[in-house]
Amino acid sequence: MKRLKGTAVSTALITAAVMLGAFGGAAPAAASASAGYISGVDAVTDDWGDEGTLSTTSYANSSAAGLWQQVLVADGLMSNLDVDCSFGPKTEAATKTWQSRNGLTADGRVGPLTFGKADNRLTDQGGGYVYYHGSNGVSAFKRINGQYWTLFYNSYDTWSVAYYNSKPSWC
Repeated sequence: MKRLKGTAVSTALITAAVMLGAFGGAAPAAASASAGYISGVDAVTDDWGDEGTLSTTSYANSSAAGLWQQVLVADGLMSNLDVDCSFGPKTEAATKTWQSRNGLTADGRVGPLTFGKADNRLTDQGGGYVYYHGSNGVSAFKRINGQYWTLFYNSYDTWSVAYYNSKPSWC
């Protein structure tokens, strides 16, 4: 009889957990390139691991690529003058080095594992500001209404949403 009670309690707990998940309980928010921009809510350290993949063939000319280039700047693998929002051979090579340094397969593509490893170095500074702490410096981002904004240094000190399918004219 005790065994039956335990089974009934276990079944009730499992059912409650499934119901919570079905109705949006504690399930993490998911993002992707389909949103059109790099996004984030709640804790910043889980913002990027569910984003779309950046590479020489995927979202190669975008402000999202510029956001990743700013991560590479903070880690000393590119300079501010290299941030051009184009995921070309230089960004691919720097990405491979970044991946090797961080214990990942160096394939030159910024997918969930690479983005996820990078977002572990994000800190919420308040007021929408988010910092990436690299081995060679810090890159600043804004997170407003779930959108990541990135600061471009090349031509103008101005903020732009990190879109997947477009880049600002000054980048």
